[in-house]
Amino acid sequence: MTPKKSSIIALCLLGIAVGIVLLNRMGNGGASTPDGSAAERHRHPLESRENRKEREAREALAQVERDKMTSLWMGRASDGFGQTRKHLVTDLEIDADASGEVEKVFARREKELASLLAAMTSGEAGDDKEIFRKICALIRNKGLREDLAGVLSKEQLAAFDAREAKRGRESVEAKAYRDMADINAVVQLTDSQKQEVLGALMEQAPRKLEQEADARAFMSLTFGSLAAEMESSGFRGLTNMVAETMKEGSADIDIYGEEYRKLVEEQKAERIGNELSSLQHILNETQLNRYREHLEAEPAW
Repeated sequence: MTPKKSSIIALCLLGIAVGIVLLNRMGNGGASTPDGSAAERHRHPLESRENRKEREAREALAQVERDKMTSLWMGRASDGFGQTRKHLVTDLEIDADASGEVEKVFARREKELASLLAAMTSGEAGDDKEIFRKICALIRNKGLREDLAGVLSKEQLAAFDAREAKRGRESVEAKAYRDMADINAVVQLTDSQKQEVLGALMEQAPRKLEQEADARAFMSLTFGSLAAEMESSGFRGLTNMVAETMKEGSADIDIYGEEYRKLVEEQKAERIGNELSSLQHILNETQLNRYREHLEAEPAW
């Protein structure tokens, strides 16, 4: 997937997020009473009958669109859960009885996700950040081991742990090799430099993967398995937005305002500094300058 296509996909996702906000505003947070009850008339005492009908029609349309979005997301999530469950049963050689119990575990997790998504898209969420954390945790299969502890044998749990550890190592290695290929395309590393750069990138890869994990998980609700293949640069803006808004004590920021623009530029400068600091003892001055120019030319988003 090309960087251009990845960027377009990231922008589409941002558009979806904005769409939720607009839908919530159209629907007044899902608090409408289409039957024109006394409570509704009290909220709009000067509203004419014609205007009320028009508003109620908008609210009904907004609810339909929210339901469509939630249905789409749940379809993607259900496919992901199904694949994970299928692979677990096969890899761990789970018998028919235990397989039924594993299916119940995923059904409970899927039901919980559906409830969280409905709360988020309806605008009735009490704590948006906490709901977002829970949604991403479910998609990333956090807590799955604990849910399976009462279903799988000790041997199967040990195999599950080994399987997850192997997957983690492979993800780190794949990330490091992808990043090295990007660097090599810019500065043309020597064979000896490649090994040193790879070692430095292997150390950074776990942190980088975790930084983008929630953003990638949330994107999977719209793009399914394609989200796992997207280049990190294609959704850097979303990753930064998630990281900033999920900080403890962080206030809401207008993503179209000057404050957020400055924040994005600061994040870019910090990212470039981190990238170069890990390579400065490996690359020569010409290579460092060339790679710095490459990073600075990339969009902050």
